[in-house]
Amino acid sequence: MKTLLTIVGARPQLMKAAAFSHAIEANRAHVQQILLHTGQHYSHNMSGRFQEELQLPKIDVQLDVVADPSMRMGQMMKGVSEAIAAVEPDAVVVFGDTDSTLAAALAASRAHVPVVHIEAGLRSFDRRMPEEHNRILTDQLSDVLFCPSESAVEQLAHEGIAAGIRPSLHVEAVGDLMLDTARFFGGIPKEKEFGKPQTVLLTLHRPSNVDDREALIQWIEGIARTARALSLKVLFPVHPRTQKGLVAEWGDAWKKELVNRNIEPHEPASYLQILEWLNQVDEVWTDSGGLQKEAFFMKRPALVLRDSTEWKELVAGGFAVLCAEPSMLEEAHKALTKSIQNVDFNVPIYGDGHSANRMINSLIRWLSH
Repeated sequence: MKTLLTIVGARPQLMKAAAFSHAIEANRAHVQQILLHTGQHYSHNMSGRFQEELQLPKIDVQLDVVADPSMRMGQMMKGVSEAIAAVEPDAVVVFGDTDSTLAAALAASRAHVPVVHIEAGLRSFDRRMPEEHNRILTDQLSDVLFCPSESAVEQLAHEGIAAGIRPSLHVEAVGDLMLDTARFFGGIPKEKEFGKPQTVLLTLHRPSNVDDREALIQWIEGIARTARALSLKVLFPVHPRTQKGLVAEWGDAWKKELVNRNIEPHEPASYLQILEWLNQVDEVWTDSGGLQKEAFFMKRPALVLRDSTEWKELVAGGFAVLCAEPSMLEEAHKALTKSIQNVDFNVPIYGDGHSANRMINSLIRWLSH
């Protein structure tokens, strides 16, 4: 019986851990899991509710860390190191590109425990993003790198990370766990005809877009202006980080100010609520990495409110268009409207929805050598 110490710390990791945990349960004769939450982003609305609705197993180890990133990283490393000493896992599993991911990879590497990185090989090539640093360093520390696409495998090879460069290194394109989760909970999405859009799902929470109050209000005004010009209804689940800036600008009237701009504010949405909205809306406007993919999985085009993306296949395939500035929204939307006329959302860019089983079977074989 092999033991995995699986690390989560933020909402997207819970979604990935759901599919991974279900596959472990199906193979419980060969592998077991200890689930550790770093406490990086924890509240009932942002983590607890996701854990419940995604049918995740109980958290075995819950860390309590401070909000300050400069201190939090060390606290998470210490907590993971202590868990490694107590559990003595055969491998530590990390997801994605958060501070939790890198902290756990560093702790495992120093303890000489193999690191399994799920969602390896992604690059935005934007070093202003802390996530980019986390991805690069975690990939360098990892022993097993499960990539969501062939292009991610190619990127790792370009960086010198490929089978054969050191003993036991394993690199494999296995597909995307979030597709597994979307199919498990959302089923097959409803097809939409790409005519004149009527409803948009908006998310806005990236620090570069919302931490500076002036930048945040420019995005809100630009979105309102574009939605008004296109007669669009905008559904906007407001992230706590974004709400902080809106309250600083408008005080207790922030919701009313959004409504006056034809933007419909909502509480932070559960994963199942997001899937429900994705089935209803015509488009997604987002600065989230995960929601870009969820839009694709649910066959909805995405306007990416950033100047770069780690999911380059979506832009290259015409499923998404980048929009770096609020002033570019109408132009970017025209480009998106044009690009989606000739796309096929059924193309298996990120696998077939059975990535978790593929990973677990591959990992069991690797650990048995």
